[in-house]
Amino acid sequence: MTPSGPDPAPEGEPLLSTSMPLPNRPALVAGPASAAILGSDGSFSLHWDTRGAPLEWGGVYAQGVRLTGPWELSIGPEGSPTDLGPATLRSFRRWRWGVESRHELPGLEVTDEVLPLEGFPGIGRRLTLRRTAPGPELLQVHSKVRPSLGHVLIEGVQPFEYEVSHHGPTLRLRAYGAGLAIDSDPVPNATFIDGRAWTGGDSAGPIRSIGATYNLAPEPGDVATLAWVLWGGRLSTIVAGPDVGRAALAYRDQWRSRARESRAEWDRSIPRMLLPDAPKLEEGYGLAAGALRDLYSSPEPGMTGLLAGYPWYAALWFRDLAWMLPAVLWMGDVERVAASLETAFHYQAPADLAMLGAVQGELPMQLSPGPIFLFGTSDTTLYYPGILRRLVHHTGELDRALRYRTALGHILDWGVRKTHPRTDLITNGGEVEALEGASHEVGRVQFGIDANDTTIWDSTDRRDHAIDVQVLWGEALDALAELGEAFGDGPSSALREKAATLRATIVARYRWPAEEYLYDSLRHDGTPVAKVRPNALRAVEAGVFDRATSLEILDRAGRDDLSTPWGLRTLSNRDPGYDPQAYHDGQVWSIATAWAAAAAFAVGRPETAVGYLRTIADRLCAEGGYANECYRGDAPTAFDSCFLLGFSVAPYLTTLFEGLWGLQPRLVDRTVRCQPNFPAGWTSASLTGLRLGPGRLDLAWTPSALTATWQGPWPLQLANDRTSVLLRPGTPGTLPLREPSSP
Repeated sequence: MTPSGPDPAPEGEPLLSTSMPLPNRPALVAGPASAAILGSDGSFSLHWDTRGAPLEWGGVYAQGVRLTGPWELSIGPEGSPTDLGPATLRSFRRWRWGVESRHELPGLEVTDEVLPLEGFPGIGRRLTLRRTAPGPELLQVHSKVRPSLGHVLIEGVQPFEYEVSHHGPTLRLRAYGAGLAIDSDPVPNATFIDGRAWTGGDSAGPIRSIGATYNLAPEPGDVATLAWVLWGGRLSTIVAGPDVGRAALAYRDQWRSRARESRAEWDRSIPRMLLPDAPKLEEGYGLAAGALRDLYSSPEPGMTGLLAGYPWYAALWFRDLAWMLPAVLWMGDVERVAASLETAFHYQAPADLAMLGAVQGELPMQLSPGPIFLFGTSDTTLYYPGILRRLVHHTGELDRALRYRTALGHILDWGVRKTHPRTDLITNGGEVEALEGASHEVGRVQFGIDANDTTIWDSTDRRDHAIDVQVLWGEALDALAELGEAFGDGPSSALREKAATLRATIVARYRWPAEEYLYDSLRHDGTPVAKVRPNALRAVEAGVFDRATSLEILDRAGRDDLSTPWGLRTLSNRDPGYDPQAYHDGQVWSIATAWAAAAAFAVGRPETAVGYLRTIADRLCAEGGYANECYRGDAPTAFDSCFLLGFSVAPYLTTLFEGLWGLQPRLVDRTVRCQPNFPAGWTSASLTGLRLGPGRLDLAWTPSALTATWQGPWPLQLANDRTSVLLRPGTPGTLPLREPSSP
């Protein structure tokens, strides 16, 4: 049979993608505590490149646990079932809130829906069968689930043996503190373990699949339905809530509308950005915002944030979270940011904890329900003073940061402790080596990373004083000084002087004249590490160098040994250590491309910046609304990559607001700076529904003026580098602008 086209989207909703199977186009169904990963044909199967080889990642995930591998269905008369798969697929539709595949079998139409269950660690799957012609009276639906119960922080490890129980309508599996439960309506007519009939009760041992058969007998023209709830995560979840799955089944007719409305509420709440002169950037904005929301995670009370990515980073990684939270603020979700910060600081190390890789004052590297957590990064902790400062600037509420006053002091002490006495630079590297040394006496432990330096590029050696870590330390010192003064601690001249001295040291010691660039790192003895990486662009964005030097650095990064049409490599292809497949020594990362865009905006090169942003938007559009973690350095092919990574999408959003629009809120002073950086030749742009503090700001730009309307409880000052205007609530105001110069 020839596949027919997809049905129209219901109620005028835009489809995220419609495909008759496209290779390597995953489908993600994500809720705040669970997710399903499917292939491009709606099947629970995704073979995805992992560490250089394709592995199977399809299945259901919840509470930091991969509950299942593939979940297969077949339908037909007794003894001759037909698999639901590419051969029977007639249409496939994917929205952010769920997927629907339609299949045609002899005399039968089948609709298969997979939907997130809001506020619940599980996934709903609903099958609708409609007879289109007379046939055998009895139809059988066969379900086969491959259990996993592997914790996502223990990469590639899952149990071999399980305990399984089936008393009443709910089937449960458990292993090593994790569990899954399966409820269905109707209940199965027969259950199988590894293909062998099982009458229920309790069992234990090696299990490769759990099967069930359901007998249905719809008349021609009639419809029969079958619904499952597959849920779990922590073992305590399925022990404490024995009837949770049955309760979710009771409202299965509302699964679709609830999931759709939850996402529609998000879509209505975020700012609307119109860029008529750059429709690809505008499309990329909507896709990136949706992808960011896909990563929202609240797996259990007291644990809130955004997952690092899918498929194998489906846990909280606090460096990744730090890159995402500024974008979440621009989306207006202050409460998500506040709750994420509460989670991060709750796990701040109270003392040196060698077995966890922690130094007192450090924030965690990884966290998953259990709780399972681990420390050991050079830079994660340094981001959080700046995020707290952003929160204050966006909300005007100092109390949100004041509660972390003591924790900030511990961060300062942590940074000072890591500062080398001879160089007066903060030291990075050796964290994982120390962790492995601490665990040596208790047996072999695999932490999922093989690194001698844990900066943003984990598994390559950038010791001892990486350029971007120094820039980050300077920004953290500035944020600590500003917050301390706001708290009433008095002048922070010592911190500001330390930050200024650090910047002066960077200017004096990191210049690489032969390359018109910056050294990637310095050793403790002062020896420079002469490698061309995009990390140097962080110093340009931060304004460490004068404009002439910054332009040299930007131009050098734009040469074709580092810059490609699909983004920036992590290492110049002229370097002897370059490998186009190496995770941190040659592959292309979208986050580095965003650094280049931000740096170009910072030095007044909007055309260059927009070019880099278009590169990211191209990937978002080509990948069905996701953004891969990384790509080969010699081809625009995802390799060794999550298909969705938070710090591939979030910096794109942040750079649109802060670079393209030039927005700098300071709600404590009831001021917002807006210095748009649109390229010459652009004619108009608008940004509406921007939530700042207790109000909303609408902006409309033309080359000659910026018109703004503020809806809030008090007047707001809108300023640029030339003038300002006082916006009274509900009354438009206009800032005159200079005509943009030609490139």
